[in-house]
Amino acid sequence: MLLDRYRLPIAILAFLIWVLITIGWGFWEPREATELAQTVNDAIAWNILLAGLFLLALTLVCRWRDIGFGPPRPLRSLLLLWLPAIYLVLFLFGVTLLGWPPGHMLAFLAVNTLFVGFSEELMFRGVLFRALLTRVSIWPAIWISVALFGAVHTLNVFVTGDLMMAAAQAVAAAMSGMLFMALVIRMGSIIPAMIFHAIWDFTTLSLASNVPMSGGAVNLTPLQMTLPVLFVLPNFLYGLYLLRGVGRDARWQRQPAGSAA
Repeated sequence: MLLDRYRLPIAILAFLIWVLITIGWGFWEPREATELAQTVNDAIAWNILLAGLFLLALTLVCRWRDIGFGPPRPLRSLLLLWLPAIYLVLFLFGVTLLGWPPGHMLAFLAVNTLFVGFSEELMFRGVLFRALLTRVSIWPAIWISVALFGAVHTLNVFVTGDLMMAAAQAVAAAMSGMLFMALVIRMGSIIPAMIFHAIWDFTTLSLASNVPMSGGAVNLTPLQMTLPVLFVLPNFLYGLYLLRGVGRDARWQRQPAGSAA
C-alpha cells in the first residue's frame, strides 16, 4: 500500500501539524506569561482535543491497525503498573493534604489532562513510534520518540515565558516518556499508557495548583532544576528495566515500509 511505503514521512508531517495545532493555536492572541497549571484549569483546551482528533482521523484514513487500541495482552501485564500506582497514591495523598483546587478548576483539569494523555500518547507512542519501526530497529525508534517527546516540552516556554522551567520539564518528560514507552511495548496496548499519562498529569498539576503564582519567569537554582529530574528518575530506570531484552523480541523487529500492518 502506497501510504504504508511513505509511513515515516507522513508521520513526520503529522508531527509538525500536531505541534502547530497543540502549541500554535491562538498564537496571534496577546497573552502574558503564566503558570502551566493555570492554562489547563480555567478553560477547555480545544487545541489539544483537535490535535488528538487529527491523529485519530489520520490513523483511520491510513488504516494503521498496529497503533495499539486493543486491550493489554496478556491482561496480567497490568501488574506492571505497580510502580506508577505508588507514584499516583503519593500524589493523591499530597493533594489531599495540601488541598484540592476548586470544583470548576478540577473539572477543567480532569478533562484537559485526559485530552493530553490521549493526544500525546497517540502522537509519540502510536503514530511516530510505529512509523519509525518501518525504517529503524526497536531501540533507535524508542530513543528517537522519547527524545522528541521531551524536546517538544521545551515549547512550553511560549506558554510560561520561562525557558529554564521549560527545559527542566523537557528532561523530566523525556524520562517519564521512557516509562510510557515501556508500558506500551510490554502491554501491547496504548490504552493503559494514555490513562496513566492523563492521571499523572492530573495529579501533578493539582499539586502545582497549590504553588503561589509568581507573575512571571522564575530564576531557578541548580537544585531546583535537578529536583524534577531526580523525582522521575525511578520512572526512567523502571522503563529501562521493563525494556530489557526487547531487541530480541520477534514482535518488535523492524517492520519494513510497505509490509502489512
